[in-house]
Amino acid sequence: MAKPSKKTEARQPSSYELMGGRIQKIINSPKAQRARDVTIHRSPDESATDWARFLEEVAETENVRVQHIEGDGVRLTWTVSAD
Repeated sequence: MAKPSKKTEARQPSSYELMGGRIQKIINSPKAQRARDVTIHRSPDESATDWARFLEEVAETENVRVQHIEGDGVRLTWTVSAD
């Protein structure tokens, strides 16, 4: 006899997680990784609260420099520490 399947609804990602995924793809691109430099702008559909949270969190990251540019954009540069 077959066991009843447990159906769990997939949790929808939060707006912050969606934005984070978009930014992660940009940062992880081969071009950005080679240059260790990327410019990112807040998309019109992303909340200002999520954007501010992202900027606050990334500013606390060691070896990452955040330079604010015109509009809702930032230039991120980073170094790779030699462990």
